[in-house]
Parts: sequence; structure tokens; C-alpha cells
Amino acid sequence: MATEKYGLIFDKKISPLELELFAFREGLTPEVGGLGKFGHFKRAADLIWPDMQWNPWLERQIKSLCSNQWISWAGCAASGKTFGSTLYALVWWMSKPTHSSVILTSTTAKMIRKRAWANLQTLYHSAKLKVPGNMVDSKTTLQARKGDDRNAIYAIAVLDGATSKAVANIQGIHTERVLAIVDEATDTPEAAFEAASNLSKGCSEFQMLAIGNPHSRLDEHGRFSTPADGWDSVGVETQQWRTDRNGVCVRFDGDHSPNIEAGETLYPYLITEEQVNASREMEGDTSPTHWKYTRGWWSPEGVVRTVLSEAMCLKYEVGGSHAFQLKSILIAGLDPAFGGDRCILRFAKYGDLEGGKMGIEFGEIINIHTDASSSEPIHFQIAQKVRDHCVSRGVEPSHLAVDASGEGGGLCDIMAKEWSNSIQRIEFGGKPSDMSVSIEDRRPSHEVYQNRVTELWFSVREWVIRGQVKGMDRDTIIELCQRLFDDEKRKIVVERKAEMKARTNQSPDLADAAALVVEMARRLGAGNLTSGQKEDKEWTELAIKFSRVYDGDSLYA
Repeated sequence: MATEKYGLIFDKKISPLELELFAFREGLTPEVGGLGKFGHFKRAADLIWPDMQWNPWLERQIKSLCSNQWISWAGCAASGKTFGSTLYALVWWMSKPTHSSVILTSTTAKMIRKRAWANLQTLYHSAKLKVPGNMVDSKTTLQARKGDDRNAIYAIAVLDGATSKAVANIQGIHTERVLAIVDEATDTPEAAFEAASNLSKGCSEFQMLAIGNPHSRLDEHGRFSTPADGWDSVGVETQQWRTDRNGVCVRFDGDHSPNIEAGETLYPYLITEEQVNASREMEGDTSPTHWKYTRGWWSPEGVVRTVLSEAMCLKYEVGGSHAFQLKSILIAGLDPAFGGDRCILRFAKYGDLEGGKMGIEFGEIINIHTDASSSEPIHFQIAQKVRDHCVSRGVEPSHLAVDASGEGGGLCDIMAKEWSNSIQRIEFGGKPSDMSVSIEDRRPSHEVYQNRVTELWFSVREWVIRGQVKGMDRDTIIELCQRLFDDEKRKIVVERKAEMKARTNQSPDLADAAALVVEMARRLGAGNLTSGQKEDKEWTELAIKFSRVYDGDSLYA
């Protein structure tokens, strides 16, 4: 018996679900008798889960996926983003399971099981109609057929120290249809993000969705969400825009939650008015946490006060390069970061710029790894590796600034004994120094800053806004743009590092090392640029000697 509907004629009888899935996959429009992709998706979903409750945000989510190849969702917590993406993934895959693969990524295996995989399991087991496939929980995989690891839905962790393995797994996927969904995209490594994106080159049908609570316009999620007409074309009340990938970014703003729009809590699983008001009362409108998790928006310039801002970094082109006038030398900064944080050694060129200023151009960053199983103590391992890296690059010990706070003091003692006592010890704790705030602001730092760490971090800011910093990498910029400060009292003070770590879930080791490099440059000043270079010293003395002719101090008097 034939089946005829939506202008389609099948020579055999097919079920209503098969019909809707086919019409969804083919995108039958009203012009040809269909309902459009969203209409057919919704009918298919209602057949499989008749008790499922739709809400305005879920409809916006599915509609964006039904009409775009590149999609970003930026929104508050409790907006149903992970559920909506998993629902779409399962129905999309069911429309042609033996020719399709879905990659669901999240940061860790724990988060995978808590979020996407948990939703997938719930949808799979609660279906009123049979869902195809063989679920292998141990592999967080739903296979089209038992043993088929090619055509499947995969849940993959991209952190947990296994980024390279995750990238290889993603790159190895080659099917006719591919859907890549990157959850927690703000914390997804660039390599994994790019691996998922690159799958578009090897299949006939491809879609990619990046999901995140807005964190930085410079992280992977922020870059994926960049408006086609630039960030100045959107604002805190913008709810959707075209992206520069010819895609769409859909935003879910807690202030416009369906519960608030309805005037009552119709959807208890979505953010409520009480939760929005509690966030505003506890966090305040100037809190990055409020903007990220409640408003679902990148912290607005000027509202949230941070040491640097992304707009400031773009304005002063901190990612560019310097044109040093005479010469430059290599200097370095080491943040040992004991207690599980990264041990970061970073190098930078330091030289003279046009107009008499000195400049820094950041370069190589080395994450010093230690071997816990080695008989050599950790401090000695770090000291030896740092010394070797510096010596091989021609960095003099007097041009290396080391964080001597806490255990760093012991490390400095070892480095002084094993290499040189000339290393520059920098304390992040204690009182600010007597050094000038900047070349324009001659006030001593202790009159402007409340403590030493504020002086060190704000010195980076001072060098940036005076065009003296280049070569700064994206991750360091993000860290510098995360640290809050308060200047409502007599002196400026940055938030405590423990508070910043609790808020951002990461230690600002790259930014600390950058601050050490800037402090190294401050200590050097213009006078020591040619230190240790005999030929340069002789040339300088000769130039000074002969310049006296023009000062009326004749050489032959």
C-alpha cells in the first residue's frame, strides 16, 4: 500500500514518524506542500515524546538549527541549551542514522555524563516510539548498529588531559552527514574546536553548534559568535544576530526569560524572576558573574571594571609587533605557581621605540613540567630547566624576573646557588614600591596603589595604554581582562587572587608571568639596554664624547 502526504508518494506504507523524519531531512517547504524543517521536526519530536513540554526558548533553539549551518547559542544558566541541542541531535541523527555521525563535546568526562550524555539517555529511554541504535554507556556512544562506531552519536571529553586524543578521534570521523555540537565552548581548547569545525570539509551535509555562557569575546565561543558587522553593531538588548561565518548567534537573556515574559513560572526548569532578582541583589549589575550566568552577555565595557578590557587591547593593538629603533634584548619572567597551577616561563624583547619610550614585545611561552617520580626535588627541576631555557636563548640572569612570593623564595635561593645571584626577585605581596607609575605619571606607586600586586598588574595596563606592549597572546589578554579592581577608595586595589580563581576557575599564571616581564622592563629602564655589551658601551661613550663639540666643550680645548 502506497503512502501519500505533503506532496510525496511512497510505493510502500511508511509510518508517520518515518514520514516526518524524511520530510525534516529533506526540508520540505510549504511551497511544495510541506511544513518546513521546524514544522516537521516538531511533529517528529511530538510523536516520539508526546509528553514533552515546549517553551519559547526551546522553539528558538530548534528553529535556529533548522535554518543555519553555523550556529552559536549564548545565554544564561538554566536556559535549556544542553537539552535543546541534545534533542535536536537525536532527531537529526534518527532521520538517517546509518549515514550520520554526531559529535557531542564537553570539557571533561564528568561533565559529558552530567550534561549531554545524561540528556541523551533520558530521551532514548523515555521515547514512546522505538529509537534506533545500540547504546554503549561505557563508551558514551549510541551506535546505528551494534559494533558500528562510524555512524553513531559520540560524547567526547576534550579536556581531562586528553585533548590530543579527542582531536584525533574527532578528525577520524568520516560520514556522509556530520553534526558537531560543542558544549561549554568557552573552555574548549582551540585544537578541539578547530577539529570539529574542519569536519565540514569532508562530508555532504554539515552543521556546527557552539554553546556557552558568554565569557570573553576572544575565546573560541566569543570568536564563533562575532557579529558580521562587528561588536559595535550589537548591544546588551540584542537577542540575535548574523555572524561573520554567515551563521547566526541566538542569545538567551535571563531578563527576558519565558517565565518573566509570562508573568509567572510556567517552566520551572528555566531561569525564574526570583533567580534573576537574587543574582542582581547578590552579585550586582557590575559583576561578571551576573552578566555571564544571568544576562547571558559578555561583560559590557565600562560596567565591569577589569585591569584591561578587550576593547582596550584592540585599540592599542597589543597583539601586533614593535619596530625597535636601535636594538632589543631578550628578557624573561617566571611564575613558579606552586600548588597545582602552571609553572610559566615567558620571554619578551625589550628595546627602544620612536619617541624615546621603551617597549616590550612578548614572545615564547614555556609551560615548565616537572616529574613527580624523579629523585630530583621539584624546585631543583624547575631551577635547572629555567636556567637551561634562558642560557640557550641568551637571557642573562639579571634579565630574569622571578616571583619570590611564598615557595618562590626557596626556588630563587636554589637558582642563585645553581646559576646566578643576579636573578631579579619580585614579591607579589607587601607594599607598593617607590617607582613611578609610568613615564608620564611620575607619582610613586605607593601613592596610587594599595598593594604590590596591584602595582604589578596595573603596570601592565600603563604600558599597554601608552603603546609599549605588543606580541601579547589571546589567552594572556583574557586573563588580564578578567581581574577586577576597585578604585572607589583613595588607592586602586585588584581583587584577591583566590577570589579571581574561584570566580574564573583558573589561575592567571600567564598574566602573572607577563606582569613579571613588565616589572623586569621597569627595573631595566633605558639605561641598561646595552648592559653586558662591550661594543655597544664603547660606541655610546664615543658618541657622547664627540657630541660635546656641539655643546661648546671642544675636544681640543
